[in-house]
Amino acid sequence: MHLKIFSCWRISTAASATPEDDSGTPKAAGNRDTDAKKLQEMESQEVPRERGSQWLQFTAAVSACLGVMACGGHLGWTSPALPYLTGPDSEFPVTKGEGAWVASLYTLGGILASFISGACVDRLGRKFSLLAFALPQLAGWGLVVAAKSVITLYVARFVAGIGHGGIYNVAVIYLGEIADKNIRGALGTFLKMSTNVGTLFVTAVGAYLPYWQLNLVSMVVPLTFVATFVFMPETPYFFLIKGRDADAERALMRLRRVVKPESVRADVASMKEAVIEGQRSTRNALFELVGTRGNRRALLILLGLKATQQFSGHMAIVAYTQEIFSHSGSALAPSEAVIVLGGAQLVAGVIAAGLVDRLGRRPLMMASGITAALALGVEGLFFYLKYEAQADVSSFTWLPIVALITYEVMVALGIGTLPYVLLGELFPTNVKGPAVACGIIVGSFFAFIVGLGYQSLNSVAGIHTTFWIFSVCCAAGTLFVFWISPETKGKTLEEIQRELNPPAKILPGP
Repeated sequence: MHLKIFSCWRISTAASATPEDDSGTPKAAGNRDTDAKKLQEMESQEVPRERGSQWLQFTAAVSACLGVMACGGHLGWTSPALPYLTGPDSEFPVTKGEGAWVASLYTLGGILASFISGACVDRLGRKFSLLAFALPQLAGWGLVVAAKSVITLYVARFVAGIGHGGIYNVAVIYLGEIADKNIRGALGTFLKMSTNVGTLFVTAVGAYLPYWQLNLVSMVVPLTFVATFVFMPETPYFFLIKGRDADAERALMRLRRVVKPESVRADVASMKEAVIEGQRSTRNALFELVGTRGNRRALLILLGLKATQQFSGHMAIVAYTQEIFSHSGSALAPSEAVIVLGGAQLVAGVIAAGLVDRLGRRPLMMASGITAALALGVEGLFFYLKYEAQADVSSFTWLPIVALITYEVMVALGIGTLPYVLLGELFPTNVKGPAVACGIIVGSFFAFIVGLGYQSLNSVAGIHTTFWIFSVCCAAGTLFVFWISPETKGKTLEEIQRELNPPAKILPGP
């Protein structure tokens, strides 16, 4: 700062004084520009601007998302595992109802983690909190490998769910705090894509390996996460929260691959101001979330998207994908159809990252939600014709596979991805923590209800009715969220906040 002030003083002095040559004779006015350029060159040599690099930011993001990928593996594990566990070859008997609990208890663990992670992230730090929540994920796989009863599977799924909720909560914060502003959006899309990659990995392994080998191979992802992420940097924000300004400066230099502290000091100062401001507000963060009109509306949008996603059957479809595909009677094996589905999800996630800033949030939300609802309706129609009308469906057994893939692609394009995008746009910095926790808690609770009730609803009303209910919920939720959501494309945070909190109209006097 001293150097910058001193430089400005010298420039202003040179500009105001009458330039002279070595003999004391005033120089021509035409030479002043030359002198100014020479002076600027001297200043640039004194404080050279470093270009740096962002490769470590991308590397750290990929490493952190290996933990998210492990979460996707646990989510997708039930698709290949439950047909084996409920079949005749299982080492211990598992009924359909018990299988529903195996699938659903994972989400309850995520709810508990949402309360724990808030206490960990500012005490242990972002990095070590992520590593700590990898331990329940590994413990979950260890218990699955050792399980000789369904009770052990219950415990395994609940424990692994704790890791899931914690990793998601902390990863959102970590990615946002290590990234430069020009790549923050790109790194944010890694979360959903990593989940899809993890699900695809486990379902692909489950299609070709036996159950016990599936469980062992699935442990590779969280182990790789721990082995790589331990070498990644902590975020500068955490060091500033702890008052360790020098460590924050070194962390930012490392992330940007620069060697001169002067290159980052201005940004560290801005970060410190933001941290101080946030610490003033965090005392009443939860009150701010529910007590401000704009924050309440933003929370309603977020929870509406979570409800739309889960009550459209997403958790049940992920958990029972192979079983659903087996109802189609298609020549394509259910295990292979799941791989096709996972690949389509992955491609859709990449496309969504490019479309969200081109088409806008609202059009993408409407297109994805309504198309997903139509796909679910077609799925239900096929099962109605097959099981209720007893019609010959042998000529279009491909239809339920195509419909389900269409549904998952549409979820990845819009209603499944937009909560992560809007979370960073609709909420001020001081309430993002409680907003993330509320989103995960409510989403996990809805997922638990859907996952647990799927088999029971099929038994009572038929699988076709189940999918029709999913379709109606998807369409209704999409229309509701579309109605209350502002378009945030191309708007600054201040503009979005003004739209969420419009100034009160002043009525004219009498």
